[in-house]
Amino acid sequence: MEQFLKKVPLLFFCAIIPTLAIAVDNTPQIDPVLELIHTLGCKGCHMISGEGGSLAPDLTQIGSRLTAIQIEAQLTTGTASQGKSFMPSYNSLSINELKQMGKYLYNLR
Repeated sequence: MEQFLKKVPLLFFCAIIPTLAIAVDNTPQIDPVLELIHTLGCKGCHMISGEGGSLAPDLTQIGSRLTAIQIEAQLTTGTASQGKSFMPSYNSLSINELKQMGKYLYNLR
């Protein structure tokens, strides 16, 4: 019994340290929408909050011009078919991704 009691603090220490390591994980969490914007290459053509290209309209205040639903529709249809520009259709995105993108861009006002 005495040997067991000597091991209890060690067992407690070994059990609590991994929990503390998880609790102190300060890895920055990347916003899934920002990750999607990066993956799709939106900033290659569009300026967003001071970063990106100038080939297409600045999206920094797009929420003041279009609703979230209009933005989703624009992402789904693109503009290449209209002959206006060369924005591709992102109709391969999930409905959830389209809604997240629309909401995020709409909130840029």
